[in-house]
Amino acid sequence: NIQCVLVVGGFAESPLLIKHLCGKIDQTRCRVIRPKNPSLAILKGALMYGQNPKKIATRISKYTYGIQCSVNFDPSKHPERLKKIVRGKVKCGKIFSKIISVGDQVMLG
Repeated sequence: NIQCVLVVGGFAESPLLIKHLCGKIDQTRCRVIRPKNPSLAILKGALMYGQNPKKIATRISKYTYGIQCSVNFDPSKHPERLKKIVRGKVKCGKIFSKIISVGDQVMLG
């Protein structure tokens, strides 16, 4: 569902990169956009953020974050090999509990 690819930074000035990218993307459904001075886009963004960090209030998470935990063992959901007894209770160990998922909008601060 990607509609646009924005190419910035020093490598974005490479005609080879742009040619390869345009050859791999269906440009009827997704546009490739490169600003006039792509290497300056990063610098300008950093300067704007340095002058006023509140301009960027949220970010989009590139990764999924979470912790390993134990939950009550449910034989219909959990494999037997993860079954363990903790303080007299039947638990399932090595469960990944998500805190933030890829693509989530995260408030700064």
